[in-house]
Amino acid sequence: MEFHDGGEFNINLRHKTTSEYAEKLETAETNPFTGREFTQKYCEILKIRRDLPVHAQRDEFLKIFQSSQIMVFVGETGSGKTTQIPQFVLYDDMPHLKGTQVACTQPRRVAAMSVAARVADELDVNLGEEVGYSIRFENKTSNKTILKYMTDGMLLREAMEDHNLSRYSCIILDEAHERTLATDILMGLLKQVTTRRPDLKLIIMSATLDAEKIPKRLLGCRN
Repeated sequence: MEFHDGGEFNINLRHKTTSEYAEKLETAETNPFTGREFTQKYCEILKIRRDLPVHAQRDEFLKIFQSSQIMVFVGETGSGKTTQIPQFVLYDDMPHLKGTQVACTQPRRVAAMSVAARVADELDVNLGEEVGYSIRFENKTSNKTILKYMTDGMLLREAMEDHNLSRYSCIILDEAHERTLATDILMGLLKQVTTRRPDLKLIIMSATLDAEKIPKRLLGCRN
């Protein structure tokens, strides 16, 4: 894998990027999120990430993400959707340049913590800085955080305090097929929020095709 100079985001390409654009930033000498040189560990992890099944769909994902406010992504367990899709979003949405965040919900606290730690390693950042997590009784985030993994209950609590979830540019509801009470309530709330906020993007992710029943009934979105 060849690494090269030039690791800066172009805000003019926000929501217009391609996988080729992202891959150039991923193989730059410096981390575009921190300005620091990538570590050897990052280089080794990147090779593994690009072998994940979800990477073959990166361009297709970007085209739908860029042209739709709400989308559903179905990927079987092990495809890499939980760790990779939020990163695909970061490279296209560029929340750090807009002062916003991307949220990715998980039904369980342990999952939110472990996935956040893994993605922090994959992005070569410190856990709690650019990538963090929020669970009941523990908030490991900072003013640098642009990607936050959290339980669906924590996002629901935030929605009670900020009805427009104004800090987020994209919200990802992961493991939607598990149909927790909090996730079902969030879908109803987010349907209203996306109507009030056309700038907010919503991604519903599931490991099963049963997720197709959810958007048709609640959101009327594009698969």
